[in-house]
Amino acid sequence: AKAIEGSIQAIENQAEERITHKKETLKSELYNELRAELATKEFVRAEINEVRAEISEVRADLKQNSLLLKILIGIAVFGLTLFNPAFVKIVELIMK
Repeated sequence: AKAIEGSIQAIENQAEERITHKKETLKSELYNELRAELATKEFVRAEINEVRAEISEVRADLKQNSLLLKILIGIAVFGLTLFNPAFVKIVELIMK
């Protein structure tokens, strides 16, 4: 009877060891899979730096467009003033 109890106990111990080992293996695999899917700090920093560079480019383009718009407005005002009949008469009076 003691031999049977001993063998049953040994089988239970082996089963517990297998279960424990299987749990640890599954935990390790799950941890590694989740870790691989998470964004690393370096990846996030690289993405942030790319976005900052793009924002800088957009700001530069916006400044250039703003300057061009001011020049265009200046040319339009100059053109309207130059071909305005009242302005032409003032210039004629000044030139006389």
